[in-house]
Amino acid sequence: MNVDQHLKVAQWHIEQARLHATSEHACGCPANDHDQKAIDAVEAGLIQEEKTCAVG
Repeated sequence: MNVDQHLKVAQWHIEQARLHATSEHACGCPANDHDQKAIDAVEAGLIQEEKTCAVG
């Protein structure tokens, strides 16, 4: 994924969070492994670049 694609995914997640914060749509979606890794990193103050993409 390129920077623009990552930003679009982040924007989508922000909008989903806003939607889930409303009383009409509080569903309590479970976090998958990737989401939980992000949650744990943010809560620990450890925002790091993930190097999982192959180049070339």
